[in-house]
Amino acid sequence: MRLFPRREAREPEADLPPLEEDEVLLVLEDLDNGHEYYLAFVDRFSVHGREYVALGAYEPDDGAHRAPEFVLMRFDTGPHGEHYYQSIRRRSELRLVFDVFFERYLRRL
Repeated sequence: MRLFPRREAREPEADLPPLEEDEVLLVLEDLDNGHEYYLAFVDRFSVHGREYVALGAYEPDDGAHRAPEFVLMRFDTGPHGEHYYQSIRRRSELRLVFDVFFERYLRRL
């Protein structure tokens, strides 16, 4: 997967804080069931003032890969700097976020 570079200052998402080096791979814990998911960071962007991330399932290079999985999630930072990732449950919001991500992706091809 490719880590997209930050946008130039004239674009709305340019005010997002830079990513730390250790944010390329993430381990997310589902608070409902306790499962851990290993994900690779793909992109981070803003839509209508909300922040979102695009993530891909991380699989070690052992030659036995499943079909790739791709996730779009809402992103928020807590009062003490902790990161929160939330599922996007409204179909209309998910469509909008996917369209924005896909347009960003196409511009980088």
